[in-house]
Amino acid sequence: MKIPHLDPEFAKNRKDAWPKAFRIACVLLATIWICFFVAQFLPVTQFGLKPRRFEGLIGLFTMPLIHSGWPHLIDNTLPMFLAFLGLFGNYPRLAKKVMVQSVLITGLLVWFFARDLNHIGSSGLFYALLSYLFISGFLKKDLQSVGLSILIAFMYGSLIWGILPGQPGISWESHLAGLLTGIFLAIQTRKQELPVLKDWRLDEGIEPGNDI
Repeated sequence: MKIPHLDPEFAKNRKDAWPKAFRIACVLLATIWICFFVAQFLPVTQFGLKPRRFEGLIGLFTMPLIHSGWPHLIDNTLPMFLAFLGLFGNYPRLAKKVMVQSVLITGLLVWFFARDLNHIGSSGLFYALLSYLFISGFLKKDLQSVGLSILIAFMYGSLIWGILPGQPGISWESHLAGLLTGIFLAIQTRKQELPVLKDWRLDEGIEPGNDI
């Protein structure tokens, strides 16, 4: 019986990528926190994404960096860290491209289709990265990616409700846009940075006719 498993050399290279992924995740998270502290002294929340307004296009880049208050920031901190870690740890060569496209595509969807409000927060990016890791894991047959995304979703079981309208103070549009963006990018990159698998035979070394 054949059991697929990661090629030892590929597994080692992936393992070696995680310390760098940890540092990158810390830097990205620190950037979000620094922007929050700056917002305590400067009115940066006005630079969120404002749909269908040209001056609101700056929010394509600033929306993930702006949070409305301590609860908003703290709620997003650990999920974002795990999403950053999973992306740069599992797919180091694709990570930057996926990050940039996740921010831009999610933002554009919000700009075109969302309510005429000031949309802020990194939740949209989080939904994009989480759905990317989950769908990529299945399309690439990458159990590590699937496992991490399921772990994150299990830790935050209420995530599915975030894409539904009706919750005051929550940009469900950015959540839904992020979810769709992650799925799109996972399909687009399904043949890139594939895990190297080998088949390990459970009956290897057993001669036909010999008793086990």
